[in-house]
Amino acid sequence: MGRKLNVLLADDDDTFRMLVGECFKRSPVLAENAHLYCVPDGTDAVDYVLGRGVYSDRVRYPVPDVVLLDERMGRMDGSEALIEIKGDPQFLLLPICMVSSAMVRKWKVVCLENGAAFCARKPLDFESLEGKIELIVRFCLEVLELPDDSL
Repeated sequence: MGRKLNVLLADDDDTFRMLVGECFKRSPVLAENAHLYCVPDGTDAVDYVLGRGVYSDRVRYPVPDVVLLDERMGRMDGSEALIEIKGDPQFLLLPICMVSSAMVRKWKVVCLENGAAFCARKPLDFESLEGKIELIVRFCLEVLELPDDSL
């Protein structure tokens, strides 16, 4: 499949970030095909994607190939982070998946209108979470036309 996918997860729930990390450790599909990077909120997600502040070292914090943004976070929520990231022309084509426990139609419309590639509901159990993350990674690797090195 080529190079490993750089996945950025922005979620303020420590437990959810830990569970996603476990998915990347346990799943051969994820371990072999992707690297996971995590940040605790939308402000850090924007800084990471744009390479600002502590995230300016692109060796340590590579440009993500796909971003998973939780909707409800402190400091800056996912919708606000999405708008700021998509405001930079360099990242107009960066696939961003909005994730939430609640799938409110109005929220989905706002996210998609502002450049989200897709929206996904957070699964309630570990196996479903692992399957959904695997599906997102496979989709990005097998369907999306990602650059060879980085955005």
